[in-house]
Amino acid sequence: MTSLLVLPDTEAIVAVRFVVGEVGWLGSPDVAQRYPLPSSPLIHARPGMFGGRTARLWGWPLLGALGLFLVVAAASIDRHGLLEVGASPWRAVVTIPGTCLVLLAWWRLGPGWRHPRLVLTLWSAVMLFSPPLHSRDAYSYAAQGWLVARGLDPYSTASGDAAQSGLLVGIHWFRTTSVYPPLSLEIFGVVSEMFGGDLYWSAVGMRLPNLLALVVLVWCLPRLADKAGVSRNLVLWAGLLNPVILVQWVGGIHNDAIMVAILAVAFLVAHDVRARGWLAMVAGGALIGLAMSIKQSAAVAGVGLVALAWAASQVSLPERSRTWLALALRAAAGGAAAVGMFALLSWVTGLGLGWRNPTAGSPLQATSNAPISWVASFARFHELLSDGRIISSLTLFSALLVIAGIVRLVLQVGPLPPESVGRPWLLTCGVLLAFAVLGPALQPWYLTWVIPFVSLARPAGPQQRIFLVVTFVCAMLAPLQDVMAPYWAMGVLILPTWGLWRWLRRRQVVFATPAGTVV
Repeated sequence: MTSLLVLPDTEAIVAVRFVVGEVGWLGSPDVAQRYPLPSSPLIHARPGMFGGRTARLWGWPLLGALGLFLVVAAASIDRHGLLEVGASPWRAVVTIPGTCLVLLAWWRLGPGWRHPRLVLTLWSAVMLFSPPLHSRDAYSYAAQGWLVARGLDPYSTASGDAAQSGLLVGIHWFRTTSVYPPLSLEIFGVVSEMFGGDLYWSAVGMRLPNLLALVVLVWCLPRLADKAGVSRNLVLWAGLLNPVILVQWVGGIHNDAIMVAILAVAFLVAHDVRARGWLAMVAGGALIGLAMSIKQSAAVAGVGLVALAWAASQVSLPERSRTWLALALRAAAGGAAAVGMFALLSWVTGLGLGWRNPTAGSPLQATSNAPISWVASFARFHELLSDGRIISSLTLFSALLVIAGIVRLVLQVGPLPPESVGRPWLLTCGVLLAFAVLGPALQPWYLTWVIPFVSLARPAGPQQRIFLVVTFVCAMLAPLQDVMAPYWAMGVLILPTWGLWRWLRRRQVVFATPAGTVV
C-alpha cells in the first residue's frame, strides 16, 4: 500500500472531500454522469490549521516575510545609480537563502492553511516599495509610459529617448521601440502621469495595476475552484500564494499579472451555460482580446476558453447538436470576438499595430532560458548570419514548434464531439505552457501564465511533483540570474533539482490526493 506524504509534517492529518457527483465541475450531476471526469481531490491538512494550534503556524508566514525582506534589502543596497551594472556577488549570498526561506514557508503552510489571503497581503506588503526585483522591465514600462503621457508614439520613438526615464531602460531595449500592445501602453502612460515621470516612483508605481490584478484573482480563482470541484484554499495556495507569482508580479512588476487576471475572468465567463454556449464563447472571446491588448501571448488561451465553454454548454445542448461543426462555429465566434476587441482597442487608442514595426525589440535579442535564444546568441557572436536573418528564421521555427505543440495537445486532451468534452483545464494549462516553453524566449515569469490554473486541472501525483520542482526552479533562477547568465544558472540548479525530484519521488509527496486513495 502506497504511503502518500501530503505535507511535510509528522502530525496527524485530516481530509476534506469534494465530491464531483454532488457539486460537479460544471455544477450538474447529470453532466458528471454523461461526461465523467477524474474525481475531485482530497485535501489534507494538519489539525492545527483548523483548531487551537493555528497560532503556532503563524511563524511560517513571518519566516517567509523575513526571506522576502532579505531579498528586498539586498536589491536595495546593491544599486548602482542609473547604470546597468551586474549585481555584486554578495547579493546572491543573501537573496538565495532569502528565496529558500520563502519556499520553505510556503510549503510548510500547505493547501490546508486557512488564511492564504492574509499571508498574500503580508508578503506583498514587504515588496511594496522595493526597487524592481530580478528584472529591469518595469523601467521600460516607465519609459514608454513617459512617452505616452507626453503624446509621443512608443512605436516610433525608442524607449531610451524618454528623457531621464529612458536612462534606466535595459541595454537590450534602449534603442528599440515598444513591443507591447496598446492597452499596456495606455496603462503605462496613466501610471507615469500619476507620478510625474519620476525615475523611481514611475517604475514602482507600475505595481498598482498588478496589485489590482491580484485582487481580481483572489475573487476569481475561488469561483473557478468551485466550478472545477477543487478546494478554494488549494487553488489560492498553489496558484496565488506561490512564491514565483508574488516575487515576479509584485517584486518584479511584470505586467503578465494583468493579462492572467483578465484570462481568469474569461475562463469564469466560459462556464456560463446560457444561449447554449454562444454567449460564453463571444463574451469570453472579447475578454481574450482584452488580455491580448496587454500581452499578445494571451491569444493562445483562446484554445482553452473554447474547450471550457464547450464543456459547460453540454448541460443545455441536445445530443444531436454536439457535433464538430457546432464546436467549430462556436470557436469561430469566440475568435472573431477576440480579434474584434483587439482591433477596436488598437483603433480607439490611436496606437494601431505599431508593435509589429521592425524597430521593435525581439525576445531573441537577449539570452534567456530558452535553448532557441542560446542558438541565436551563438550565431550572433560568431557572425554566422545577419541579426535580421537570425531573428526571423528562429522566430519562425519557434512559431512552428508552438503550433505543433498546441495541435498535439488538442488531439490528446481536447474535446471529441459527441462522446467527450476532454480535459479542458489540462488543455488550457498545456497551451499556455507550450507557448511559454517553445517560444523564442523563456523567462521565469513566463510560467506565471500557467501557475494560477494548475490545480484546477487536478494533476495526478507525478504531475504534482513536477509542479513543485518547477516552482523551485523558477524561484531559484531569479536570484541566480542576477549574477550569472541564464544557461549557467540552469546548470547550477541541475544537482539540487535532481536531488529534490528524487526526494519527492521516494517519499511519494503530493499536496492533494484523489478520492479513495488510502493515506
